[in-house]
Amino acid sequence: MHSAHTSFLPMLVEELRASLPNISEVIDQLAVSQSNEQRRVLLRQMGALWYRQDGEPEVLAELGLALSELHGVEPGVALSELLLAYGAAREEQRTREWESHLVRRMAELKGLHRIISAANSTLDLDTSMQLVVETVAEVIGVEVCSVYLYDKNTDDLTLRATHGLNNAVIGQVRIRVGEGITGWAAREGRPLAIRDVRREPRFRVEPGLGEEEYRSMLAVPIVLFSVERFHLGAAKLQGVITIQTYGPRDFTAEEINFVETVAGELAFFIVNAQLYQQTDEQLHQKVRELTTLQQVSKSIAEQLNLEEVLKLIVAKAVELSRAERADIFRVGNDGRLELAATYGGTPRGAIPGFIAQAVREARPLAVHNAFNDSRFPELAEVAARENFYSLFCMPLRVQQNRTIGAICLYTGEARHFDYEHMRLLSTFADEAAIAIENARLYDESLRALAVKSAMLQEMHHRVRNNLQTISALLTMQQRRLAPNDRGALALRDSVARIQAIAGVHNLLCREDIGVTTVDAVARQIAESARLSLSSPEQPIRFEIRGDQARVGSRDATVLAIVLNELIVNAITHGLSAGGGCVIIETTENDGMITVEVRDDGPKRAATAKPSSSGSGLGLHIIRTLVQDDLQGEFSLIIGDEWTVAQVRFPQHEGDG
Repeated sequence: MHSAHTSFLPMLVEELRASLPNISEVIDQLAVSQSNEQRRVLLRQMGALWYRQDGEPEVLAELGLALSELHGVEPGVALSELLLAYGAAREEQRTREWESHLVRRMAELKGLHRIISAANSTLDLDTSMQLVVETVAEVIGVEVCSVYLYDKNTDDLTLRATHGLNNAVIGQVRIRVGEGITGWAAREGRPLAIRDVRREPRFRVEPGLGEEEYRSMLAVPIVLFSVERFHLGAAKLQGVITIQTYGPRDFTAEEINFVETVAGELAFFIVNAQLYQQTDEQLHQKVRELTTLQQVSKSIAEQLNLEEVLKLIVAKAVELSRAERADIFRVGNDGRLELAATYGGTPRGAIPGFIAQAVREARPLAVHNAFNDSRFPELAEVAARENFYSLFCMPLRVQQNRTIGAICLYTGEARHFDYEHMRLLSTFADEAAIAIENARLYDESLRALAVKSAMLQEMHHRVRNNLQTISALLTMQQRRLAPNDRGALALRDSVARIQAIAGVHNLLCREDIGVTTVDAVARQIAESARLSLSSPEQPIRFEIRGDQARVGSRDATVLAIVLNELIVNAITHGLSAGGGCVIIETTENDGMITVEVRDDGPKRAATAKPSSSGSGLGLHIIRTLVQDDLQGEFSLIIGDEWTVAQVRFPQHEGDG
């Protein structure tokens, strides 16, 4: 076995020198290292580097066995250091990716909140559009964002707001629908993402704008309603949002969706502002409709209580359409149609077949007289039972043209549902579909988060068990040695350090995911020291004081080792003769955490001066971990009455 591993090592090292020089450099340092602790540090570095270089864990394990035989390191120690560091690096990378995703989502939500708040506070269209372009440019991180408004009389687009281009030509640059990328997006009615406009024959430079130096472009039409909903000839296009960058860029689906969402909100701003410029009652009615729809959109953005949102939608639909009743139906998980919300009446009996047919065919249904409609023989009985005369039903559809339900209006007298009613109900249908889909996605996200949380806690549980197993093996080895033997003392210290790390993972199994407190870590280490190092003849009293400073799993693990070393040093060198008191105090201020460990050994006659028989390894470990891993500072002051050790480091709560 020895010859197999040692013969494997030279060939692998030569390959690593050519492909992974960083790994081979660590192997060279391992060959000249004289300290076991230094070898463990190097093995951890090698495990982390191996993951960052996309190395396979199986090859790493073979390399670890070969190195352990060559340099006299315990195979279990070598494998545990390499593989634990490999796994830690992998989890750290995943955490960073997830944190980056959350940061992007938070920036988008803050941007939308800023836009919606501005829309609710002003009807100045120019102010709203300028805020939109500045917010979109900031959230996505682009150099240019512009808004063009559509004029249906001239069938062209006019620049009305820009961030990054020449503001002097606002109101002067006009683009025909179908011309250039901006006009192309307006005609197609869908987002167009161009990585490099210099390779796109449709692109043309608009004189005076100053856009010659920009390469990539995304154009998103501003549409008030879904293009697929009707084909009645009414104008739905309100304008186009464009963003541009200096270099070629592939816009992500999340970025495009964000701009589409902003465009949807901006569509309401535009129509709202334009309608408020009119004075007649019909236009004021449109204003009320759009304001209500904004309120509904705001409610959807602010809460995920599906029942309350749907109740608001049906109530506003009845109010604005002057109907007597409104119902929202949705397709349940079992595929059956069910009543989700109602306002203005109480439906009786099963879901009527004509509503199920409207959902199945995904087509609007208008009934002028429910008592003589030959298409649905059963309709007269339902109308008599539920006291309505006319009805209009609009399917609820989401992306990919999937029908998930319907919204229906009922009137007690004959009503012809014209285009305006159809348009209004279509918008409510869109809002209801968004609310239902958001609730479904939110439930899926909660389930996924619960699974990930359970997996992370299980990981901490397994790591803790593995560390306990390693600790037990080292304890068994320690018992084979004389109590005062240097090897036995070294094993004892190693067991204490492993128990400290295992204690942190034990906390993380119960606490918030990846987060605990300095107070909890200190209590865990103090309790372990009290059970293993103190005795009734030399009692030691521990006091835990101060702030409840929160730390992530990585900092908690490092801090556990540091506190373990400080407490062991205090008991071994300061309080070994007659016991005493150890105080651990935490303070948190301006993003910095300070932990002080004090013992009253100096004022006790038997231990007036600290013992000098130690190797100094503990202090070396402390300084290394505090400076390199916590990016902090360590100081040790021995006074006449107290020995004070202070650790000060920046708070990184999200490091886990």
